[in-house]
Amino acid sequence: MEPMLATAGALSALVAGATGSLHCALMCGPLACASLPGEGAARRNAAFAWHLGRVTAYTLLGWLLGALGAGVSRGLLVSVQPVLPWVMAAGLVITALDLAKHARPIPGVAWISRALVRAGSHFAPMTRSFLLGAATPFLPCGLLYGLFLAAIATGSAWGGAAVLGAFSLGAVPALGAVQAGAHRLTLSPRVSVVVRRVVPLAAAVLLVVRALMTRADVAKCG
Repeated sequence: MEPMLATAGALSALVAGATGSLHCALMCGPLACASLPGEGAARRNAAFAWHLGRVTAYTLLGWLLGALGAGVSRGLLVSVQPVLPWVMAAGLVITALDLAKHARPIPGVAWISRALVRAGSHFAPMTRSFLLGAATPFLPCGLLYGLFLAAIATGSAWGGAAVLGAFSLGAVPALGAVQAGAHRLTLSPRVSVVVRRVVPLAAAVLLVVRALMTRADVAKCG
């Protein structure tokens, strides 16, 4: 995978994770706090384990999806990477317009999260928190489904890992705030519009412009 394309994909995913983090906090907030014990160091350690499990699971899933994309490219004898900017742009638009809430769950995926939650109930708080964090990529979420497609479109195991890993990191501050006791994550209306709407839409426009410029350069060279 081209380094610049990989970087653009990862940065776009980071933006999607950060700007969609309020949605993530509402959806995953209860799960983020479910296994946290009391106060002090034990709570901080369990919270860290939850985030570590979440980021690890996203990154490994991205690696698998990217490897799948690589296999598809080899099987079709055509690169799927040219569609990556368009998939990422679509994901950012979905984030900006809050369209993900209309998506339906992928059949058979939710059982993975349920299995991890059940398994975690048998372990100590640190391990339980890690497994609960690892369950989050398998929760029903339209925004995630777009990122899954983007990971496949990288056509590279490492590219897919970078996309989903970056996305998971983008939401860490908001989810960490929920765990720290910020039950209401509020922003001024003007700042909220910029964070939730303008930033992802601007990133989507930049991706599309870059994709069109790259296509034009390729056409000139041809």
